[in-house]
Amino acid sequence: MKIVTNASPLIFLTKIDSLGLLQQCFSRVLVPPAVVAETGLDLPDFIEESRLSDVGEAFVRGALGTLHRGELETLTLARERDIDLVAVDDGAARRKAVQMGLRPIGTVGFLVLACRLGHLDEATALDKLDLLVERHGLYLSNAIRQQVREVLAGSHPDAPE
Repeated sequence: MKIVTNASPLIFLTKIDSLGLLQQCFSRVLVPPAVVAETGLDLPDFIEESRLSDVGEAFVRGALGTLHRGELETLTLARERDIDLVAVDDGAARRKAVQMGLRPIGTVGFLVLACRLGHLDEATALDKLDLLVERHGLYLSNAIRQQVREVLAGSHPDAPE
């Protein structure tokens, strides 16, 4: 499975020492140039910087203002590379991804996916979720946070169906 990611999931995963989960969960992880610049991170080799086509660049320039450059480049790169999964946390970017026929997943979604795939146990995933919200400023409503806790409780491979 391949994914194109925006900056915020990379930043948040780095803050909770979980960037390596991307390599465990995906066969290929792509980022556009604006995301590399925005993160300011020294990204590991498994995260591939990939340029947009000239047409993609023109689309991004014309659409600036509707979303940030990194978000637009992420969505455009995914469309150009025929990758339907995109990592974005921002609500407007997630809605735009769906409009473009893409499937958005956010930082919290990575934790759930990693747990489902057996790369994280439930307790570790919950600890990382709490760190994201309480220490690193990821906004989740209490209702959504409780929903994620319930999903994580039933997501590990040996959980009863």
